[in-house]
Amino acid sequence: MKSIYRISIIVAALAGLCSCAKVVSEGANGANKRVFDAWLSINAPEAQRTGRGIYELPEHTVAGTGAAVEKDGFAILRYVTRTLTGTISSYTDESYAKQLGEYDPAGYYGVQVQTTTSETIQAGLYDALSGMRAGGEKKFIVPSWLMSYSDYATEEEYLDVSTEFSNTIYEIKLVDFAKNINDWQLKKMEECFDRPDFFDGAFNGCHIQDSTSLGFYFKMLNKVESEKEFSQDTTIYINYTGSLLKLPEIYGDGIVFDTTIEDIAKDNYIYSASKTYSPVSVTWGEKHTDITMGESSVVPGFSQTIWNMANCGPGTKAIGVFYSDLGYGYSGSGSIPAYAPLVFEIEIVEKP
Repeated sequence: MKSIYRISIIVAALAGLCSCAKVVSEGANGANKRVFDAWLSINAPEAQRTGRGIYELPEHTVAGTGAAVEKDGFAILRYVTRTLTGTISSYTDESYAKQLGEYDPAGYYGVQVQTTTSETIQAGLYDALSGMRAGGEKKFIVPSWLMSYSDYATEEEYLDVSTEFSNTIYEIKLVDFAKNINDWQLKKMEECFDRPDFFDGAFNGCHIQDSTSLGFYFKMLNKVESEKEFSQDTTIYINYTGSLLKLPEIYGDGIVFDTTIEDIAKDNYIYSASKTYSPVSVTWGEKHTDITMGESSVVPGFSQTIWNMANCGPGTKAIGVFYSDLGYGYSGSGSIPAYAPLVFEIEIVEKP
Protein backbone atom coordinates (compact mmCIF):
# COMPACT_ATOMS: atom_id res chain seq x y z
CA MET A 1 0.00 0.00 0.00
CA LYS A 2 2.85 2.40 0.88
CA SER A 3 4.52 1.87 -2.53
CA ILE A 4 1.22 2.46 -4.35
CA TYR A 5 0.75 5.64 -2.31
CA ARG A 6 4.27 6.87 -3.22
CA ILE A 7 3.63 6.23 -6.96
CA SER A 8 0.37 8.16 -6.75
CA ILE A 9 2.15 11.15 -5.20
CA ILE A 10 4.84 11.11 -7.98
CA VAL A 11 2.22 10.89 -10.73
CA ALA A 12 0.27 13.76 -9.18
CA ALA A 13 3.44 15.85 -8.94
CA LEU A 14 4.32 15.22 -12.57
CA ALA A 15 0.80 16.10 -13.62
CA GLY A 16 1.11 19.35 -11.69
CA LEU A 17 4.39 20.18 -13.40
CA CYS A 18 2.93 19.47 -16.85
CA SER A 19 -0.08 21.67 -16.17
CA CYS A 20 2.23 24.57 -15.26
CA ALA A 21 4.57 24.21 -18.32
CA LYS A 22 4.21 26.76 -21.12
CA VAL A 23 3.57 25.50 -24.66
CA VAL A 24 6.11 27.17 -26.96
CA SER A 25 4.75 27.87 -30.43
CA GLU A 26 7.03 28.58 -33.39
CA GLY A 27 6.46 31.21 -36.04
CA ALA A 28 4.82 30.65 -39.38
CA ASN A 29 8.17 29.80 -40.94
CA GLY A 30 9.77 27.68 -38.23
CA ALA A 31 9.76 24.50 -40.31
CA ASN A 32 10.86 26.42 -43.41
CA LYS A 33 13.84 27.83 -41.54
CA ARG A 34 14.94 24.39 -40.35
CA VAL A 35 14.80 23.06 -43.91
CA PHE A 36 16.66 26.11 -45.25
CA ASP A 37 19.37 25.89 -42.57
CA ALA A 38 19.86 22.19 -43.31
CA TRP A 39 20.19 22.88 -47.06
CA LEU A 40 22.64 25.70 -46.36
CA SER A 41 24.88 23.58 -44.11
CA ILE A 42 25.18 20.93 -46.83
CA ASN A 43 25.25 22.97 -50.05
CA ALA A 44 26.81 26.31 -49.08
CA PRO A 45 28.63 25.98 -45.75
CA GLU A 46 31.02 28.78 -46.80
CA ALA A 47 28.17 31.30 -47.19
CA GLN A 48 28.42 34.31 -44.92
CA ARG A 49 25.34 35.66 -43.16
CA THR A 50 24.75 39.38 -43.63
CA GLY A 51 21.99 41.96 -43.42
CA ARG A 52 18.78 40.59 -41.94
CA GLY A 53 19.61 37.02 -42.86
CA ILE A 54 20.79 36.67 -46.46
CA TYR A 55 23.86 34.57 -47.24
CA GLU A 56 26.63 35.80 -49.54
CA LEU A 57 29.07 33.56 -51.40
CA PRO A 58 32.31 35.56 -51.13
CA GLU A 59 34.18 33.71 -53.89
CA HIS A 60 31.71 35.20 -56.40
CA THR A 61 32.03 38.79 -55.17
CA VAL A 62 33.60 41.44 -57.42
CA ALA A 63 34.06 44.90 -55.94
CA GLY A 64 32.76 47.80 -58.01
CA THR A 65 34.35 51.22 -58.32
CA GLY A 66 31.40 53.34 -59.47
CA ALA A 67 28.52 55.03 -57.68
CA ALA A 68 27.43 53.43 -54.41
CA VAL A 69 23.87 52.20 -53.87
CA GLU A 70 21.80 54.49 -51.65
CA LYS A 71 18.29 54.32 -50.30
CA ASP A 72 15.56 55.89 -52.48
CA GLY A 73 17.50 55.59 -55.72
CA PHE A 74 17.64 53.40 -58.83
CA ALA A 75 19.84 50.33 -59.24
CA ILE A 76 20.47 49.39 -62.88
CA LEU A 77 20.96 45.61 -62.90
CA ARG A 78 21.65 42.48 -64.85
CA TYR A 79 20.79 39.27 -63.01
CA VAL A 80 19.84 35.62 -63.02
CA THR A 81 17.84 33.92 -60.25
CA ARG A 82 17.62 30.22 -59.43
CA THR A 83 15.73 27.97 -57.05
CA LEU A 84 17.70 25.97 -54.47
CA THR A 85 17.62 23.04 -56.90
CA GLY A 86 19.43 25.15 -59.52
CA THR A 87 16.45 25.78 -61.84
CA ILE A 88 16.68 29.20 -63.53
CA SER A 89 13.57 31.22 -62.65
CA SER A 90 14.34 34.66 -64.16
CA TYR A 91 17.12 36.39 -66.08
CA THR A 92 18.06 39.46 -68.09
CA ASP A 93 20.70 38.16 -70.52
CA GLU A 94 20.01 36.49 -73.84
CA SER A 95 22.58 33.75 -73.13
CA TYR A 96 20.17 32.24 -70.58
CA ALA A 97 17.27 32.54 -73.01
CA LYS A 98 19.27 30.58 -75.57
CA GLN A 99 20.32 28.03 -72.95
CA LEU A 100 16.68 27.43 -72.02
CA GLY A 101 15.39 27.44 -75.59
CA GLU A 102 13.37 30.60 -74.89
CA TYR A 103 15.32 33.04 -77.05
CA ASP A 104 13.25 35.57 -79.00
CA PRO A 105 15.24 37.67 -81.53
CA ALA A 106 12.79 40.52 -80.94
CA GLY A 107 12.95 40.17 -77.15
CA TYR A 108 14.49 42.65 -74.74
CA TYR A 109 17.66 41.42 -73.02
CA GLY A 110 19.01 44.58 -71.47
CA VAL A 111 19.25 46.05 -68.00
CA GLN A 112 16.38 46.29 -65.53
CA VAL A 113 15.89 49.24 -63.21
CA GLN A 114 15.15 48.42 -59.57
CA THR A 115 14.08 51.14 -57.17
CA THR A 116 15.74 51.02 -53.75
CA THR A 117 12.82 52.47 -51.82
CA SER A 118 11.11 50.55 -49.00
CA GLU A 119 8.14 48.47 -50.15
CA THR A 120 9.25 48.63 -53.80
CA ILE A 121 12.14 46.18 -53.34
CA GLN A 122 12.35 42.81 -51.63
CA ALA A 123 14.09 42.97 -48.26
CA GLY A 124 16.76 40.40 -49.17
CA LEU A 125 17.64 42.10 -52.44
CA TYR A 126 17.87 45.48 -50.72
CA ASP A 127 20.26 44.04 -48.12
CA ALA A 128 22.45 42.58 -50.88
CA LEU A 129 22.57 45.81 -52.88
CA SER A 130 23.34 47.98 -49.84
CA GLY A 131 27.00 48.95 -49.97
CA MET A 132 27.56 47.74 -53.53
CA ARG A 133 29.16 50.00 -56.11
CA ALA A 134 28.51 50.17 -59.84
CA GLY A 135 30.52 47.55 -61.68
CA GLY A 136 30.30 45.15 -58.75
CA GLU A 137 29.00 41.59 -58.85
CA LYS A 138 27.58 39.40 -56.12
CA LYS A 139 26.05 35.95 -55.61
CA PHE A 140 23.81 35.42 -52.59
CA ILE A 141 20.98 33.32 -51.21
CA VAL A 142 17.73 34.87 -49.98
CA PRO A 143 15.50 32.74 -47.71
CA SER A 144 11.82 32.88 -48.53
CA TRP A 145 10.81 35.11 -45.61
CA LEU A 146 13.14 37.87 -46.88
CA MET A 147 11.48 37.85 -50.32
CA SER A 148 8.92 40.12 -48.64
CA TYR A 149 8.37 43.76 -49.62
CA SER A 150 7.65 44.67 -45.99
CA ASP A 151 10.30 46.59 -44.08
CA TYR A 152 11.13 45.12 -40.67
CA ALA A 153 14.27 45.48 -38.58
CA THR A 154 14.93 41.82 -37.74
CA GLU A 155 14.75 38.37 -39.31
CA GLU A 156 12.46 37.22 -36.50
CA GLU A 157 9.77 39.70 -37.54
CA TYR A 158 9.83 38.36 -41.10
CA LEU A 159 9.67 34.78 -39.84
CA ASP A 160 6.56 35.58 -37.83
CA VAL A 161 4.52 37.01 -40.70
CA SER A 162 5.87 35.89 -44.07
CA THR A 163 3.74 33.64 -46.27
CA GLU A 164 6.34 33.41 -49.07
CA PHE A 165 7.86 29.97 -49.68
CA SER A 166 10.39 30.52 -52.49
CA ASN A 167 14.04 30.55 -51.45
CA THR A 168 16.10 32.21 -54.20
CA ILE A 169 19.73 32.23 -55.33
CA TYR A 170 20.68 35.54 -56.97
CA GLU A 171 23.60 36.44 -59.21
CA ILE A 172 23.60 40.17 -59.91
CA LYS A 173 25.80 42.69 -61.66
CA LEU A 174 25.27 46.30 -60.66
CA VAL A 175 25.71 48.05 -64.00
CA ASP A 176 25.09 51.50 -62.53
CA PHE A 177 23.30 53.38 -59.77
CA ALA A 178 21.39 56.65 -60.15
CA LYS A 179 19.96 58.89 -57.49
CA ASN A 180 17.91 60.63 -60.19
CA ILE A 181 16.75 58.31 -63.00
CA ASN A 182 15.94 61.16 -65.41
CA ASP A 183 19.46 62.58 -65.14
CA TRP A 184 20.82 59.09 -65.76
CA GLN A 185 18.68 58.71 -68.89
CA LEU A 186 19.84 62.08 -70.21
CA LYS A 187 23.46 60.99 -69.85
CA LYS A 188 22.73 57.75 -71.72
CA MET A 189 21.04 59.73 -74.48
CA GLU A 190 24.11 61.94 -74.81
CA GLU A 191 26.33 58.85 -75.00
CA CYS A 192 24.18 57.67 -77.86
CA PHE A 193 24.40 61.02 -79.63
CA ASP A 194 28.19 60.77 -79.59
CA ARG A 195 28.07 57.54 -81.60
CA PRO A 196 28.61 58.15 -85.35
CA ASP A 197 26.33 55.22 -86.22
CA PHE A 198 23.34 56.79 -84.43
CA PHE A 199 21.32 58.04 -87.42
CA ASP A 200 24.56 58.83 -89.26
CA GLY A 201 25.65 61.26 -86.58
CA ALA A 202 22.54 63.44 -86.89
CA PHE A 203 22.66 64.22 -83.16
CA ASN A 204 26.44 64.30 -82.86
CA GLY A 205 27.48 66.81 -80.21
CA CYS A 206 23.98 67.27 -78.77
CA HIS A 207 23.86 68.04 -75.06
CA ILE A 208 21.20 68.55 -72.40
CA GLN A 209 21.04 72.29 -73.07
CA ASP A 210 20.20 71.56 -76.73
CA SER A 211 16.91 69.93 -75.77
CA THR A 212 13.84 71.84 -77.00
CA SER A 213 12.12 70.79 -73.75
CA LEU A 214 13.57 68.79 -70.86
CA GLY A 215 14.23 65.23 -71.96
CA PHE A 216 13.21 65.79 -75.60
CA TYR A 217 15.45 66.12 -78.68
CA PHE A 218 14.37 66.69 -82.26
CA LYS A 219 16.18 66.61 -85.60
CA MET A 220 14.71 67.33 -89.01
CA LEU A 221 16.31 64.99 -91.55
CA ASN A 222 14.51 66.19 -94.65
CA LYS A 223 12.00 69.05 -94.82
CA VAL A 224 9.40 69.57 -97.53
CA GLU A 225 7.13 72.60 -97.25
CA SER A 226 3.39 71.96 -97.16
CA GLU A 227 0.98 73.65 -99.55
CA LYS A 228 -1.18 74.68 -96.57
CA GLU A 229 -0.72 75.49 -92.92
CA PHE A 230 -1.86 72.91 -90.39
CA SER A 231 -4.92 73.74 -88.33
CA GLN A 232 -6.88 71.92 -85.64
CA ASP A 233 -8.80 69.81 -88.16
CA THR A 234 -5.78 68.91 -90.30
CA THR A 235 -5.19 65.21 -90.93
CA ILE A 236 -1.83 63.98 -92.20
CA TYR A 237 -0.44 60.50 -92.80
CA ILE A 238 2.79 59.14 -91.45
CA ASN A 239 5.02 56.09 -91.35
CA TYR A 240 7.03 55.60 -88.19
CA THR A 241 9.51 53.28 -86.52
CA GLY A 242 10.05 53.17 -82.75
CA SER A 243 13.20 51.80 -81.15
CA LEU A 244 15.30 51.82 -77.99
CA LEU A 245 18.57 53.70 -77.70
CA LYS A 246 21.51 52.13 -79.51
CA LEU A 247 23.58 51.22 -76.43
CA PRO A 248 24.38 47.47 -76.50
CA GLU A 249 25.67 47.35 -72.93
CA ILE A 250 22.44 48.91 -71.64
CA TYR A 251 19.46 48.42 -73.98
CA GLY A 252 20.80 46.42 -76.91
CA ASP A 253 21.64 47.52 -80.43
CA GLY A 254 18.72 49.84 -81.19
CA ILE A 255 15.97 47.24 -80.77
CA VAL A 256 12.89 48.07 -82.87
CA PHE A 257 9.62 47.57 -80.97
CA ASP A 258 7.03 49.02 -83.39
CA THR A 259 6.73 50.16 -87.01
CA THR A 260 4.20 50.79 -89.76
CA ILE A 261 6.60 49.46 -92.43
CA GLU A 262 6.34 45.74 -93.24
CA ASP A 263 9.95 45.21 -94.34
CA ILE A 264 11.29 46.83 -91.17
CA ALA A 265 8.97 44.63 -89.08
CA LYS A 266 10.26 41.51 -90.84
CA ASP A 267 13.90 42.57 -90.59
CA ASN A 268 13.49 43.09 -86.83
CA TYR A 269 11.45 39.94 -86.11
CA ILE A 270 8.32 41.81 -85.01
CA TYR A 271 6.18 41.09 -88.08
CA SER A 272 2.62 39.96 -87.39
CA ALA A 273 0.37 38.61 -90.12
CA SER A 274 -2.65 40.00 -88.26
CA LYS A 275 -1.36 43.58 -88.44
CA THR A 276 -1.85 45.91 -91.40
CA TYR A 277 1.39 47.67 -92.35
CA SER A 278 0.50 50.99 -93.95
CA PRO A 279 0.63 54.72 -93.13
CA VAL A 280 -1.54 55.85 -90.22
CA SER A 281 -3.56 59.04 -89.92
CA VAL A 282 -2.65 61.76 -87.45
CA THR A 283 -5.14 64.47 -86.51
CA TRP A 284 -3.85 67.86 -85.39
CA GLY A 285 -4.93 69.73 -82.25
CA GLU A 286 -4.49 73.08 -80.54
CA LYS A 287 -1.39 71.76 -78.78
CA HIS A 288 0.77 68.68 -79.17
CA THR A 289 -1.00 66.78 -76.39
CA ASP A 290 -4.24 67.00 -78.42
CA ILE A 291 -2.74 65.09 -81.35
CA THR A 292 -4.30 61.68 -81.96
CA MET A 293 -3.23 58.78 -84.16
CA GLY A 294 -6.29 57.14 -85.59
CA GLU A 295 -8.65 57.29 -82.63
CA SER A 296 -5.94 56.86 -79.99
CA SER A 297 -3.83 59.27 -77.98
CA VAL A 298 -0.05 58.95 -78.15
CA VAL A 299 2.77 59.37 -75.65
CA PRO A 300 3.97 62.99 -75.23
CA GLY A 301 7.38 62.42 -76.83
CA PHE A 302 5.76 61.03 -79.98
CA SER A 303 3.28 63.90 -80.22
CA GLN A 304 6.07 66.46 -79.67
CA THR A 305 8.02 64.95 -82.55
CA ILE A 306 5.02 65.27 -84.87
CA TRP A 307 4.28 68.78 -83.57
CA ASN A 308 7.74 69.87 -84.66
CA MET A 309 6.87 68.71 -88.20
CA ALA A 310 4.02 71.22 -88.52
CA ASN A 311 3.35 72.74 -91.94
CA CYS A 312 5.54 70.14 -93.63
CA GLY A 313 4.53 68.09 -96.63
CA PRO A 314 4.97 64.47 -97.75
CA GLY A 315 8.64 63.47 -97.87
CA THR A 316 9.49 65.25 -94.62
CA LYS A 317 11.49 63.04 -92.24
CA ALA A 318 12.44 63.70 -88.62
CA ILE A 319 13.64 61.96 -85.46
CA GLY A 320 12.45 62.47 -81.90
CA VAL A 321 14.44 61.14 -78.93
CA PHE A 322 12.99 61.44 -75.44
CA TYR A 323 13.30 60.05 -71.93
CA SER A 324 10.76 57.84 -70.19
CA ASP A 325 8.76 60.66 -68.57
CA LEU A 326 7.62 61.47 -72.12
CA GLY A 327 7.20 57.79 -72.97
CA TYR A 328 6.14 54.82 -70.86
CA GLY A 329 7.60 55.88 -67.53
CA TYR A 330 8.15 53.45 -64.67
CA SER A 331 5.97 50.69 -66.12
CA GLY A 332 7.27 50.24 -69.66
CA SER A 333 5.07 48.59 -72.30
CA GLY A 334 5.51 45.21 -73.96
CA SER A 335 9.18 44.92 -74.97
CA ILE A 336 9.85 48.49 -73.77
CA PRO A 337 11.41 48.27 -70.29
CA ALA A 338 10.75 50.65 -67.42
CA TYR A 339 12.58 53.99 -67.44
CA ALA A 340 13.72 53.59 -71.07
CA PRO A 341 14.37 56.51 -73.45
CA LEU A 342 12.75 56.02 -76.88
CA VAL A 343 13.61 56.94 -80.46
CA PHE A 344 10.98 57.56 -83.16
CA GLU A 345 11.76 58.10 -86.82
CA ILE A 346 8.75 59.64 -88.57
CA GLU A 347 8.02 60.41 -92.20
CA ILE A 348 5.04 62.35 -93.53
CA VAL A 349 3.64 60.55 -96.58
CA GLU A 350 0.83 60.96 -99.11
CA LYS A 351 -2.63 59.82 -98.14
CA PRO A 352 -2.82 56.06 -98.88
